Amino acid sequence: MPESTNHLFAYVRKISDFRPDVTAIVLFNLKVEDGYRAYLEIRFKDYGKLQIEGDHLMLGLNEALESAKFEYGILPIDWRVMSEAEIQRIPFFVGGTSV
Repeated sequence: MPESTNHLFAYVRKISDFRPDVTAIVLFNLKVEDGYRAYLEIRFKDYGKLQIEGDHLMLGLNEALESAKFEYGILPIDWRVMSEAEIQRIPFFVGGTSV
């Protein structure tokens, strides 16, 4: 089981009927109020080219992992911890502005 403080990456095992273009998932760990953790699920069409399909906020690691397993067939052994270089590559936008 991945640690709750890590940013995680996995390739999709099965094509989603709802989102067939998604090939990889990043679970980006966010520290929120009172030490709680939330996860931004970032769905990639092409991880190498950073082509993002969309995202969704998950309220905990278990919810994020279960959702990825149900929708994309991703198992606990498929997840790996992202390197700092990978984390820094991911573009973040707020209101259309890069942050």
